Amino acid sequence: MNKFKKKLKGHFITGVVVIMPLGLTAWIVYVLFRFVGTRFLPLLEKYPLFASFPIVAQMLMSILITVFIIWLVGFFAKNLIGRSLLKWLEKILLKTPVVSRIYKTIRKLTDSMFVNKQAFKEVALVEYPRKGLYTLAFITNEDIDNKGVKNLTTVFIPSTPNPTTGYCIILPSKDVKKINISVNQAMEFIFSGGILVPGNMDFPEFEPEEL
Repeated sequence: MNKFKKKLKGHFITGVVVIMPLGLTAWIVYVLFRFVGTRFLPLLEKYPLFASFPIVAQMLMSILITVFIIWLVGFFAKNLIGRSLLKWLEKILLKTPVVSRIYKTIRKLTDSMFVNKQAFKEVALVEYPRKGLYTLAFITNEDIDNKGVKNLTTVFIPSTPNPTTGYCIILPSKDVKKINISVNQAMEFIFSGGILVPGNMDFPEFEPEEL
């Protein structure tokens, strides 16, 4: 009876492990589809030809329109006239109180993610929030001048499971322990809360406490 219960429990847990990633992925895709797919529905419903289409077809058209507008903005931004217009608009935003801070933050974030892909140079372990506790961090700057000596490093410590938030700290370069894993592997480690551990990850040597 106990063996049957263990098998039943094991199969159930395996089912949860298999279904959960699939279910969450399907749910996220569905939410994105609903969000983007309904942006232009009111506009499409004004035209009898489009209004006669099934709702799924209308949502697909709404998504295509959204993607096309984003592509058009990108195409326009690469032209001389477009760049001039965007610079003019950016100057206005930067001179507007409150709005300027929000815009600067979002602009730096998007630039680091899509333009400057080397914003996170390497992965490291740092002792944070106290000595003896190691935290995964991304090295962002190793060239900080400290009274003529470049011996300081800035790192970004991401939060789990949302790595878009975290802490930026400055610490002596000697206290930054670089590890031989990629940024993508580090992201997987953070997203999973430490469940997905890269096989080639170098852990620091912990000395046994004296009794």
